[in-house]
Amino acid sequence: MSRRARRVAQLLDAQERGEAVDAAVLERLRRDQRAWAAGAEGERQVADVLAHLTRYGWTVLHDVRWPGRQRANLDHVAIGPGGVFVVDAKNWSGDVRVSPDGVRQNGYGRDAAVEGVSQAAAAVTTLLAPQHRSAVRGVMCLAGQQDQPVTTVQGVTVCGQWQLPEHLLAQPVRLSVYDVVDVARHLHAELGAASGPVPTPRRGGGRTPRGAAERTSARSAGRSGGRSAGARGGRSAVDRRRRRRASLGGALTRLVLWLGAVLFVVNVVLPRMLAG
Repeated sequence: MSRRARRVAQLLDAQERGEAVDAAVLERLRRDQRAWAAGAEGERQVADVLAHLTRYGWTVLHDVRWPGRQRANLDHVAIGPGGVFVVDAKNWSGDVRVSPDGVRQNGYGRDAAVEGVSQAAAAVTTLLAPQHRSAVRGVMCLAGQQDQPVTTVQGVTVCGQWQLPEHLLAQPVRLSVYDVVDVARHLHAELGAASGPVPTPRRGGGRTPRGAAERTSARSAGRSGGRSAGARGGRSAVDRRRRRRASLGGALTRLVLWLGAVLFVVNVVLPRMLAG
């Protein structure tokens, strides 16, 4: 239960007990609670459609920290071959109109919301290496407007719920498969993502940069060489111990045979010779 929901429940309990409750405060909390619940449902719907991207080599982070802001969050960050997309889910009701000039809901301009998406994308951009910063884009996804065409508003992509995955998959390749993994891991650590482990690149998912291939081969060769050297060293030590034990056993056997021969001469051969 959210903090607002708990507060509403407390005021309703107080009202039932006959205590004085400010009706305006209670109504405002109820309105805020409804808006929060609608927003949470919108985030869930957008998360569901973004889940379809994972089969195409994308990683999606949900409900992560907004860099530089203590109490703000980013709804979704999608990282894939087409780049890094900071997605803000809006579950607005009523009449929503989108044009290159702006976004309006029930006749009211929503320029502040569009600007917020731009600021969120800029905040994520600062976390990336210079060669990856141009791959960041801001997206406003209208969860309640499933058939909203893709429109660019003040540098922000605005689209409906079902247009979002198609739009991201249609983007030109900006990141290699290895860049996707590196960027996703970095943002997962920097943003405090609650999602699961970031996947490793699959074979055939893209060409390996030459430098990365050489580093990978060198690491693999080093690990293989270390294991082979260790194995050879271990086998050599075992062989040396075995040879020492075999040599010692042979010496003991020769000593026993020599002592047996001496005793046989002293106890058998010499008495017969002396008696004859």
